[in-house]
Amino acid sequence: MSIQASILNFFLKKYVKNVQPPVEERSYIEARRMMYQQGYEEASPSFFSKFLQQIIFNKKKSNLDISEIYLDKIRTLHINHESFAKEKCILYFHGGGYIAGSPETHQNMLISIAKKSLIQIFAIDYALSPENIFPSAINDAVRSYKELLKKGYQCQNIFFGGDSAGGNLALVSTLKLQELKMNLPSKLFLLSPWTDLTGNGRSIKINSKSDPYLSYNDWLNTARSMKRTVEEWYAPNQNYKSPLISPVFAKYSNFPETLIQVSDIEILYSDSVDLFTRMKEGKNKVRLSEYKNLPHVWQIFEFLPESKKAIDQISNFLSD
Repeated sequence: MSIQASILNFFLKKYVKNVQPPVEERSYIEARRMMYQQGYEEASPSFFSKFLQQIIFNKKKSNLDISEIYLDKIRTLHINHESFAKEKCILYFHGGGYIAGSPETHQNMLISIAKKSLIQIFAIDYALSPENIFPSAINDAVRSYKELLKKGYQCQNIFFGGDSAGGNLALVSTLKLQELKMNLPSKLFLLSPWTDLTGNGRSIKINSKSDPYLSYNDWLNTARSMKRTVEEWYAPNQNYKSPLISPVFAKYSNFPETLIQVSDIEILYSDSVDLFTRMKEGKNKVRLSEYKNLPHVWQIFEFLPESKKAIDQISNFLSD
């Protein structure tokens, strides 16, 4: 673990994890504020909140072409450059627990991925809950993929990517495409994907204390918080072991080549390990890349050496 990561973990625990409200007082609005989503900014942010906003969410200068377009009426952030391969693209799904986030909250990381891989990115602003509950996000993902096919992109040149809930969406939308008997994207890269939405993942209990900001120290509260997000806001009154909600329970066969990145101290660590096992059982080509002592979706913290390493790995995976 780098010195930068050690310092970041300390401050995340002190100024994010240790000051979060009790489970019963948490709101999807809080999640949107924490991600500095447009329209939900804090009125009087703390010094650390301002610091995080500056290093993560403030749009950095770039020579890439960044524009707002629409894929079948779905607002999309398109990141491109004249030097990029015109026939290839990444369809990216941002994280945020299905209740928060936008392409803009992840823009800096996406710029880094695009620059390193030399591949254009379409990051969709899929429907969030609770305003639009399951399966609205999946429908948006499938529609956007179909639109890319209509535009002339070949399935073998389309890659899906996503972090956390966005990793879930990359998986379940691919499973849905299989169900529809459509040609699939050729590769998936998943950053700490949320694959078990039952709230019973092994690492919730094991890593609630070690996870720098995604949990409570009391693992029971962590599980309660996760279940509230899923059962009240994202997918009320559903079977939470359904593969289209918790893809860790899916059977994988003839699935796209997949790269999974995860940190060993995350509450979602077992989500990645168990997904990897399920994919291997189905004889799919999958790689699990485990990092040590890093926060959830550390790739977004671009000052970390481990972030640069992870993005290099994604680029190499897509170019192989």
